[in-house]
Amino acid sequence: MTVDGIEMTLKQGGTVSSRQKCWVLGGGRFGRRAVELLRKSEPDTEIVVIDRLPDRDLPIDIEIVCADGVEWFTENFSPTARVNKIVPALPIHLAADWIIRKFTNEQRIVRSVEIPDELIHHFPHPVLLSPSRLVTSYADFLCPSNCSEPDDFCTYTKKPRPLQLDRLLETIMIADFVPLILTSRQFAPGVGGFYPEDLWILLEKARLLSGSHLLIGTACKCHGIVDGLRHNM
Repeated sequence: MTVDGIEMTLKQGGTVSSRQKCWVLGGGRFGRRAVELLRKSEPDTEIVVIDRLPDRDLPIDIEIVCADGVEWFTENFSPTARVNKIVPALPIHLAADWIIRKFTNEQRIVRSVEIPDELIHHFPHPVLLSPSRLVTSYADFLCPSNCSEPDDFCTYTKKPRPLQLDRLLETIMIADFVPLILTSRQFAPGVGGFYPEDLWILLEKARLLSGSHLLIGTACKCHGIVDGLRHNM
């Protein structure tokens, strides 16, 4: 299916309910905070929290699913799933881990690819979590937890904002690496996530690049996480 086909399927598979629904992957400290802020900013949104061991302090009226977040997400996330927003609040890279599982289920050969040294200096303040995964950020300081992510300046330094990080990462094309970046959108101050259609489009783009070295990234205007991977039929 082409990217255009994915978009058409998503439009045709619209939800019956008019209420917005948000999946929060992770029920710990960050998941609990996301729930609290989403309830304030979007009080009519249905919220589902998925975590193997969710925090006991979660509101009692929130739907809780006790399951491994990535496994549950892989099994339940389809183009017609009734979900409008997804908030990853687990110490993983949800987009990359989900793509790996999807490709594995399709009987593709998937392997992590080491991000070479000559690439690393292109990322602002990079920190390697493994040879194939790094986090990157414009900030070398602790950002305010309630940052509203304004377009024109940084809330901490008050200086003009550079090119937003998701767009910068899309320009990193060294050797045969192809960047595929999912934009993390702000659903509440300090709460990032993405729309389902954005993730499906990312998957389809990755699927069409069999044999290529990919940089699968998720990034907002200031912070991001990137994985190197490759897949073949």
